[in-house]
Amino acid sequence: MKAKLLILLPTLNEVHHIFKIYKKILSLKLNNDFLFIDDGSKDGTWKVIKNIKKSNNKKVFLIKRKKRKGIGKAHKDGLYFAYKKKYTLLVTMDSDFAHDPKYIPLLLKKISKSDLVVGSRFLKNRSTPNWKWFRIFLSKGAHIASYLLFNHTFDSTNAFRCYNLNNINKKFILSCKSNDYDFFFTSLSILNFMEYKILQIPMVIKGRTAGSSKMEIVHMLKSIFMMFYLFYKIKFILNKSL
Repeated sequence: MKAKLLILLPTLNEVHHIFKIYKKILSLKLNNDFLFIDDGSKDGTWKVIKNIKKSNNKKVFLIKRKKRKGIGKAHKDGLYFAYKKKYTLLVTMDSDFAHDPKYIPLLLKKISKSDLVVGSRFLKNRSTPNWKWFRIFLSKGAHIASYLLFNHTFDSTNAFRCYNLNNINKKFILSCKSNDYDFFFTSLSILNFMEYKILQIPMVIKGRTAGSSKMEIVHMLKSIFMMFYLFYKIKFILNKSL
């Protein structure tokens, strides 16, 4: 019996990408379902998603928000949805082609030996083509900080993941307080602290070719604060709150 697979695609103004990435995932013939969570797009993304739903009604699920609630909130809601519907595996990824669907089969191959598989831009050289220098600086800074504070070398800010939902207790989501980008390193650090088995695969993460980045300065500052706050919780409050 094949694992029951759900692929989560959060969207915010991705009208240029969403149908193309959907079709590329379909071409992999993974026998998966899709969950689109739209964060209040204003560019026609939702219309495209509704058309996708019409063409593949039984395999596509939709959640529409009236306003932006955050990428972390979308991932947490996607996790809750997957647990509720009793999926075995959940793959999460960006909808702007930063995460090439071609890596999904490698995630699925690795997940049979682990609880969580994460894509990493740090396992091989030249894994971030056409990135701006400031984004490279932030990415490497977060990677180094994760190592110094939490003693792991995972690509903790990468949203390209596969969760083995049969192995991971869903209560971990309650410890992920953030609804923004810091959800990614928070969730990974918590799962690592709880001694779940985490593996990585090497991948190339390309820069955006259309549309604009959703990350703002306030998200960067909040992520820095949350990283040190999480370190304080783990080190000084032990596991009482986790």
